[in-house]
Amino acid sequence: MIPFVTLTDTRGQKISVNPEIVQFIRTADNTHDECLIVFGKDQLLRVRGTLEEVTEVLREG
Repeated sequence: MIPFVTLTDTRGQKISVNPEIVQFIRTADNTHDECLIVFGKDQLLRVRGTLEEVTEVLREG
């Protein structure tokens, strides 16, 4: 079974992410409570949460 975690994007929508395919995470420019997640073939997702919060959610998944 693929372990998905649920994150909230910047528009407030819930998104399921497979943490096994995440390539890297970084803090979004000009804000401390949003992160950019890169995964797959150049797919970019902007989510709410600090770098520590998002990393912890993905690690637990």
